[in-house]
Amino acid sequence: MKRKDLRNLLNTLFLVGFVVALILYISMPDNRTPFLVVSFIAMAIKIAEYIVRFF
Repeated sequence: MKRKDLRNLLNTLFLVGFVVALILYISMPDNRTPFLVVSFIAMAIKIAEYIVRFF
């Protein structure tokens, strides 16, 4: 897999995670734990993409 393909895949996964986190935030106002878990996973994916970009 080429570096550009990997970056595109990681960016797509980040955007999907962002949308899922947003839906969880709106739909579950009493329980923020699922929102936080998905948000942290999405941020970890974005950090991985950032690292791939520079190495």
